[in-house]
Amino acid sequence: MPNGSVYYRCILPLSLIKGAVAGRPRFNTSQGFGVEDGTAHGRYGFDTVVLKLLMHKQTPKQMEAAKKIGQRLIVDVDDYYPGLHESNLAFKSTDPSRKGWNRDHYAASILLADTVTVTTPFLHDYYTQIHPDVRLIRNGIERSLLPRRPTYNRKPVIGWMGATSWRSNDLEILRDWMPQFLEEHDLMFHHSGHHPSSPVAADLIGIPHERCSVSQMVPINRLSTLMCFDIGLVPLADIPFNHAKSNLKGLEYAISGIPYVASALPEYQRLANEGIGRVAVTPDHWIEELTALLGRRNALNESQRNYTRVKRDHTIDSHRDEWLAALT
Repeated sequence: MPNGSVYYRCILPLSLIKGAVAGRPRFNTSQGFGVEDGTAHGRYGFDTVVLKLLMHKQTPKQMEAAKKIGQRLIVDVDDYYPGLHESNLAFKSTDPSRKGWNRDHYAASILLADTVTVTTPFLHDYYTQIHPDVRLIRNGIERSLLPRRPTYNRKPVIGWMGATSWRSNDLEILRDWMPQFLEEHDLMFHHSGHHPSSPVAADLIGIPHERCSVSQMVPINRLSTLMCFDIGLVPLADIPFNHAKSNLKGLEYAISGIPYVASALPEYQRLANEGIGRVAVTPDHWIEELTALLGRRNALNESQRNYTRVKRDHTIDSHRDEWLAALT
């Protein structure tokens, strides 16, 4: 199964186009880019190709060759790699010192694309300075992937979903007040999507392990199993990398029926202005917003409002025309 960014930025958009094919990329000097199809040779013959997170040193040369034979190449960008934080695992795993696979090769591939698609205004503003055809298409949710949760615990569980190694000191912004908040209200914290090689969220926030439960990372087609808490959190450090991030986690919470509080960064402030989710800046503000959601009636009403508005305005079908214009 593809990871989250590939699913949302390739699989879902291509599902809007009859006959489109998604798969691991292959390259042939005479036919350009194709996809693996279980055979020795792969499948070729595509007029337009969307490339996602290809950072191999050969990718720019392959792109030049593919363009010469007439393929139109689109590169999708959903993170601000020039602003990677040192605490983010991707900072080391894509470092230019890794000669075969690194973010410098990725940057070169973006410049070679015929069209660049991006998820946020931050990324649009950045790439329009260096590329002539950049399309802003925000993320859309597929409702069948995340059915709405049927229950709400009498004593709500507060949760966060993600793998800690790919954060940018985000969870640490909860450290000064969250442990005490849980203690005062006698609440549990749940960490969904834990990667076995990474620290659990409780360790970064300072939550005693007896107040924290954990679910392991799962393939994208089982994402709904991670939506097993009642109030979601989206803590984000106030850095350029996070200003470039989309509001996808908030959309996933909302379509699952989970009310949430997020850091007041641009894309989450935008959702809050639409009446979807809550945002906070200071510890006191976080505490105030979370306390309001501890009331069952408040939480259920907000869950319904968030769900209805995301279903109406933020599904993949909401962005159909934008994707079709970019891809075809």
